[in-house]
Amino acid sequence: ERKNLAYVVRTSDNKQQQLVHILNSINGSAIVYVRSRKLTKEICELLLNNNISATFYHAGLEHTTKDERQKKWHNDEVRVMVATNAFGMGIDKSDVRYVIHHNLPESIEAYYQEAGRAGRDGEAAECILLFAQGDVATAEFFIHQSGDNNEALTPEELEEIQARDYQRLEAMVGYCKTS
Repeated sequence: ERKNLAYVVRTSDNKQQQLVHILNSINGSAIVYVRSRKLTKEICELLLNNNISATFYHAGLEHTTKDERQKKWHNDEVRVMVATNAFGMGIDKSDVRYVIHHNLPESIEAYYQEAGRAGRDGEAAECILLFAQGDVATAEFFIHQSGDNNEALTPEELEEIQARDYQRLEAMVGYCKTS
């Protein structure tokens, strides 16, 4: 456990407004994690429209584009990186002050792994999870949809995977409601 990290869950019915408020209220480098490629661009545009320096990153971008955006963020030319979980491996930026999850992570373990990208320099940093009750229905939809893309699995294997995913979701919701 890293004592320099503060973990916060903020419940909000308007997560975009909450995100803009948070980023306008603080200084320092930030990562905003979202669950889809489409959202990386949408949230980035929201931030830019609110005069918050931002760029976005996901696995579908060209390699040179990913490198360019990561370099600009790493060199503090861009303050906020809006990204899917594809962003994170090999990040060596030590002065990330905020890791904000706009959507529920897939699991508690994924949350702590991604949140752990904050404050690697030992200075105080915050890990903020934005939570709305509608997040549960969205996550359930994704779990249900996962079966549509896994034709190679037997019905029993699919049922086992979805049961595990529902347990992970239940743990995340429990964390959000008790933190």
